[in-house]
Amino acid sequence: MVKLVDHKTTVSHRYIQLSLAVLYSICHSLVFIGPSVAQKSIRLPSSERPRQIELLPAQSPTPLFQQRPTTPSGYSPPVYEPQKSQQFQLYRLDTGDGISVKVPGFPEFDFTGSVDPEGNVQVPILGRIPVVGLTLDELETKISYELYKRFLKTEPVVNAVLDSPRPVQLTVLGEVIKPGYYSLAPNTPLTAVLLAAGGSTSNADLRSVIVRRTLIDGTVLEQQVDLYTPLIEGLGLPDVRLQGGDTVIISRLSIGQEKGYDRQLISRTTLTQPTITVRLLVPIEPSGVAFRNITLPNGSTFLDIVASFPVTDSLRVRSNEVSLLRFDPDKGGIITQTLNPRKAVRGDIAQNIPLRDQDVIIVSRTLLGKVFAGFRVLTQPIRDVFGFTTSIFDITNQLGGSNNNR
Repeated sequence: MVKLVDHKTTVSHRYIQLSLAVLYSICHSLVFIGPSVAQKSIRLPSSERPRQIELLPAQSPTPLFQQRPTTPSGYSPPVYEPQKSQQFQLYRLDTGDGISVKVPGFPEFDFTGSVDPEGNVQVPILGRIPVVGLTLDELETKISYELYKRFLKTEPVVNAVLDSPRPVQLTVLGEVIKPGYYSLAPNTPLTAVLLAAGGSTSNADLRSVIVRRTLIDGTVLEQQVDLYTPLIEGLGLPDVRLQGGDTVIISRLSIGQEKGYDRQLISRTTLTQPTITVRLLVPIEPSGVAFRNITLPNGSTFLDIVASFPVTDSLRVRSNEVSLLRFDPDKGGIITQTLNPRKAVRGDIAQNIPLRDQDVIIVSRTLLGKVFAGFRVLTQPIRDVFGFTTSIFDITNQLGGSNNNR
């Protein structure tokens, strides 16, 4: 009887020991895995805890695309050449493209369709296959391989044709009047893109129009297109095939690169903004200011604004105390130049300078002094043309100016 009790006790002890060993093993694995999981899902370091949102005071709106240059200084991608830019010329399929595929000898696989929003096409019998980012040659190879792999004994010949290209949805940035997103018809030339964006600004360098394209694998292709040289030399424009998703960047004319670049000639072409706005400030009796917005064709000169008023206009420029104010983005400030209308009329080229958009012409040195006095009391520095124009409006209102448009 005693031996039986000892035997049972021994078995019980071993069972308990075995259970404890198993429990210890489970607990050890939990301890090994648990902390890392807990730290990732539950505990959050104090430095990563969300902070309370602070509301900033309202500020005056500023132009969206003039905060920083769209291309680094000195940056120059490869120059576009049709013979050397084969990879850039390849058309790559994307959502909305309409294609037609025929398999000679196997008409059951022929189909006509479009790439769906998920990037697939529906092939008869074969089913849906992804095609986004493929060229037509790559599409033919892929369908041929899939048919051979699943249904046929040999790889068949496949002919694919692009029936209806998708609309060209572009992003246009840089030195254009209206940067933004544009949806254009297929095969739209690059010059038409400039026109859709309002034309290039006076600070644009049309020798460096960058076309940027991102492929499906993340690879970025870039080409630099020169629109200036063909225009000067009377050559045909580069045949760049824009595709949906491309980004077009109009570079800024940098300091030191103006040699050989005729801004005045470009201003009279269809590639730039068609009109400019020049503001005229003239003193009126007894102590007021007349403020006028004058719209002129791009490429106009100082004489054009002098001649824009009829002879009977009481504000006709008669004074030799004429000054031009212009915001220079390269210098980051306002520049002034004294002009003499009489010398300009007599043929002095130095006085008949080309005008730019948002130029300000002030008649009277006294009025010029008041305007600069107004600049000195501004609470915020003038960083761009927008700020310059806004400041002119504010100072004119303080001087009691009356606004007239022409």
